[in-house]
Amino acid sequence: EFCGLPLMPATISTVRGLSAFHLCAWRILDRWALESPAQLRSLESEGEVALLGRLFEQQQLEQSMLTSESALEQRRSGMAEHEILVLNEIPTQLG
Repeated sequence: EFCGLPLMPATISTVRGLSAFHLCAWRILDRWALESPAQLRSLESEGEVALLGRLFEQQQLEQSMLTSESALEQRRSGMAEHEILVLNEIPTQLG
């Protein structure tokens, strides 16, 4: 494990080096590592392209929702990001 993530250091370095991944991607990786570390390792074992593709897709999905007008209203009313994602039926789990 590296930095608390059940991923190989090379994978972490790759994510760190790609400008396409933002803070949102690190939150997603952290969530996946906490909720389903075995699935995360399995995805990594399928290859870097599989993991990075899935991570990028999830980042786009979550960022799109969290920057929408409705999400901004929900944030102003005190909702947390995770609550907004769940309320808007955005899947947050790996799998």
